[in-house]
Amino acid sequence: MKFTLLIFLFLFPLLSWSQKTKVEGTVTDQITGEPMPFVTVHFLDSKIGAFTDTNGRYILDTYYATDTLVFSFSGYIKVKRHVKLDETQIIDVEMPVLTTDYEEVTVKAPDEFPSTILHKKVIAHKHINNKEKLDAYEYEVYNKVQLDLNNLDEKFNEREMVKKLEILTQYIDSVEGGKNFLPVILSESVSDYYYKKDPKKKREVVKASKISGVENLELTQFLGDMYLDVNIYDNNLDLFNKSFISPVSNFARNYYRFYLEDSMFIDNYWCYLLTFKPKRTGDMTFEGEMWIHDTTYAVKRFKANISPWANINYVQDLYIEHEFAQVAPEVWMLTSEKMIADLKITKKTNVIGLFGRRHSTRKNYVINQERSADFYRSNSTVEVLDSANLRSDEYWENIRHEPLAAKEQGIDQMVDSLNTLRFFRTLKNTIYLFSTGYYPVNKIEIGDAFALMSFNPVETYRLGIALRTSNKFSRRLEFGGRIAYGFGDERFKYGGSVRYNITPKKRGMLSAYYNYDLEQIGQSPTAAAVGSTFGTLFRTGPLDKLTFVEKVGINLEKDIHKDIIIFGGFEWKEYTALGKANYVRVNTNSGLNDTINRIQTSEITLRYRWAKNEEFISGAFDRTSIRSKFPIVSVQGIFGVKGLLGADYNYQKFDLIVEHVAKLGVVGRLRYELNLGYIHGTAAYPFLKVHEGNQSYWLMSNAYNKMDFFEFVSDRYVSLLLEHHWDGLFFDRIPLIKKAKFRLVTTARGLYGDISNKHSEEMVLPDFTKRFGDIPYVEVSLGIENILKLIRIDVFWRLTHLDPGVKVTDLETFGIRGKYVINF
Repeated sequence: MKFTLLIFLFLFPLLSWSQKTKVEGTVTDQITGEPMPFVTVHFLDSKIGAFTDTNGRYILDTYYATDTLVFSFSGYIKVKRHVKLDETQIIDVEMPVLTTDYEEVTVKAPDEFPSTILHKKVIAHKHINNKEKLDAYEYEVYNKVQLDLNNLDEKFNEREMVKKLEILTQYIDSVEGGKNFLPVILSESVSDYYYKKDPKKKREVVKASKISGVENLELTQFLGDMYLDVNIYDNNLDLFNKSFISPVSNFARNYYRFYLEDSMFIDNYWCYLLTFKPKRTGDMTFEGEMWIHDTTYAVKRFKANISPWANINYVQDLYIEHEFAQVAPEVWMLTSEKMIADLKITKKTNVIGLFGRRHSTRKNYVINQERSADFYRSNSTVEVLDSANLRSDEYWENIRHEPLAAKEQGIDQMVDSLNTLRFFRTLKNTIYLFSTGYYPVNKIEIGDAFALMSFNPVETYRLGIALRTSNKFSRRLEFGGRIAYGFGDERFKYGGSVRYNITPKKRGMLSAYYNYDLEQIGQSPTAAAVGSTFGTLFRTGPLDKLTFVEKVGINLEKDIHKDIIIFGGFEWKEYTALGKANYVRVNTNSGLNDTINRIQTSEITLRYRWAKNEEFISGAFDRTSIRSKFPIVSVQGIFGVKGLLGADYNYQKFDLIVEHVAKLGVVGRLRYELNLGYIHGTAAYPFLKVHEGNQSYWLMSNAYNKMDFFEFVSDRYVSLLLEHHWDGLFFDRIPLIKKAKFRLVTTARGLYGDISNKHSEEMVLPDFTKRFGDIPYVEVSLGIENILKLIRIDVFWRLTHLDPGVKVTDLETFGIRGKYVINF
């Protein structure tokens, strides 16, 4: 209890925000008692002040108070009084007459540079100038996001492909410096944003949204202002999944050199120009300038580019510009934001790249007018009105904060024209094939290119093909099917699925499926399937513990409120052992082992997942979680029901999973995952927890990379993963190596569990399965990622549960795993 109290007392000052300080009173002559007009009253080390009126009265009401009030008047001694910050108080003062008595005056050079003094004042006033100080605010925001093809040289028009797409040349534009670009995607949204501090609540309502030139993506929510907010008053600015040191960071002077270079009026505010440059190479920093208001020390204007050595892939340059205005007395808010990213494979490449542009403007601010608590309650982080995507051209002309350029207005017309060209359709479909494995043919897609041919000990060679409906068929209903043939077992495998989004506005995906195929039990869900061409090429050992699985199921995944996803499903499945994974039960009468041909189970699954402010990039049926600043908590129960559709076992599985990617500023990011599990009842070992192994050179982030399949089976267990991405913290400081932009990654993974002997009555554990005893399974790794901007290679070291006669330092305890990852 004492420790908790100490932590609270330590953190409380960091969690509080400045409130207004109000001081009033009367100034009189100490001798005569008469009121004194025109006395200067101001806060020490501040330009916030006032004069007394004809009755000697004064009132100061400000966020920018200091703890000392100074009273001065010609012919009188200067008086100082202590002020209680964030409170209303009365301070009356009697001014003593000044007697003529001169003292020696010594003039010294300042101990600090003027730029340092100014920056210190900016930092001291951060908490006041930050919008988070306000009890409530709201505004209208207009976001425009545009993607352009760039790096279009003079030879671009002469290329054979461009000649076949002649219409492209009509839309090529240029930027300052003569660089050509071709607008291809334009997204706009207008929304109302609401914020309340206590308790902290946010709400955004998108009232207009449109996307030109792009198909099969739902970016409406991703374009909301809540997801695109960059606050320069934060110590670290997260851009492209990297943390940059803000020039307004509390510790910015450790990373930047500041120079006071100019001063002038901007919008009737006298401001100082403070430029900044990085102190050294290798740090994730900016280079640019900011104009500081001379009275409030608020940032009026901010312009910066990322440092040229920033360890960030494909982004050759990134420019940020912020404009602030005083929308209410002593309240500075962002009114305009521009961001331009130059995306190319390398800086000097001739390959076509992209300009990513975002321009956000905000107006109609309402400050400290808090709405009712019910108003801020919402089922979604960002609400999209039903009419948002149906707005007329006239509506857009009236609501846009600024008109579109002519080339921007013609993007839709350009794409419509391109879609009439056979060459363009073929080119687009080929790109889609390489990214998804499927080739679109009208309303169906043919694939799977990644599973056309494979090899395993049971089937020897295997061929397969898959079909599914495309978004042209429906954006709510999808049918899929596949068939494969194994030449070794001379057996067809097949499966089918149906997906239907029952509530498109608030995702509710209903799925039904049937599969009749080989599986590797205990393989990571993200691993390549048995029939994968890719998986065949990178195996470190044979798939000699395969299982033939027939299963049928139905499930529903539903978004509830803005942070909660629930899942409910039913699955029946039948396992038939192949290879070494034989199913054996001890005959209690004869004491001999009886072979079990197949086992069956019927499972009901319920899952609750909480992820505060999680964001997704969504397609019509699939989506990818891109971020949540908070730990994600999942609770799952799987209930096996004996006798239901011939099921053999009665058991209950419970799992608690906590996962999080914590951003740690200059030291990178830490991914951790904790899993606690318990299984009640009895079941055959394939239906217990078969811990995920990896018999492949392909690195599996959700498996134990030096563990074999079926090596450990448990009915109660705990596991922990720690994966630290250090980004360029170390390699960016090593000459020559830093040019390669390598990044260090370290991993530690531990697992401990146990299995009750009661399960052996149902099925004997195979010889290749081990028990933990008193020792957990532990493996660690040291790796380098971002090799050629794509490849990650780790060296894994297995520390426990080694084979007899093997020492921890022996070569076979080590293993190399790799994968390719496309990220910034």
